[in-house]
Amino acid sequence: MTATKKGAGRTTRPAPAPRPAPAARGRLAPTLATVAAVALIGGYVFVSATFTAPPSPARAAVSDGFAPYFSQRWDVFAPNILRVNSALQVQAQWRDDNGDLQTSEWVDVTHMELASTRGIPAPSRISKNSGNALGTYLERYNELSEAQQERVQDTFIERAGDGFAAIPDADLLAELDGLGDDDGAAVPFIRYDYMLNRFTTVFTEAYLGHEVERVRWQAQFDRPNDFLHRFDDERQFDLSRLTFGWRQAEQPDDASVRDIFADVQTRYTGEERP
Repeated sequence: MTATKKGAGRTTRPAPAPRPAPAARGRLAPTLATVAAVALIGGYVFVSATFTAPPSPARAAVSDGFAPYFSQRWDVFAPNILRVNSALQVQAQWRDDNGDLQTSEWVDVTHMELASTRGIPAPSRISKNSGNALGTYLERYNELSEAQQERVQDTFIERAGDGFAAIPDADLLAELDGLGDDDGAAVPFIRYDYMLNRFTTVFTEAYLGHEVERVRWQAQFDRPNDFLHRFDDERQFDLSRLTFGWRQAEQPDDASVRDIFADVQTRYTGEERP
């Protein structure tokens, strides 16, 4: 039907088109939602299938397109995940009744501590004592220059009359400062080296039952097999070690400290210390 208006300058125009019935609009919205949902689910299934199926060209294409936005690395919750097991091992020398110098085997302090906590869901934090000490020691070692690192792996002992004595700290620091660019790196290392000296002295005296004259230590690094080779009996990576030179033993101020260490070692190993 056309509406007509009469008079000067008046024209006719078509009537407005009828609006869709409310029922038609109501059926269109669910249809669009269904199509969108099917497309979304279909895309999700396709992407999931390409990642779980054997490698294929489709998987590489999908990974390049979606990985930057939707993928997540497994180590997101542990960005600095431990890949190598480190252990502190110590060795000592002492004089026998004839005055001859005797050398012990390497004693694995970290293994002894961890062995005492196996099967315990909430072990004491003291079991990480040597591991934490070694970690801090190596951090300070890594701050040294290559020349300084080479020097500290050597002995800190010098001849003194008919015997031997520890190199004075001032002389040792002066030597290390002359080998490095950063004068501040040597002091923290020497301080921790002194701490390890005292610890290994009392530990080995309690363990061996002798008055120790010299001590030294090494870090052993054990990298486990990769995940795909976790059940292999053959080792993928060889053990590696970083050994430091002999230090003149620093005797404890209180002799009873040895008894405390001996008691701890007895509980750790189940064997009475000498």
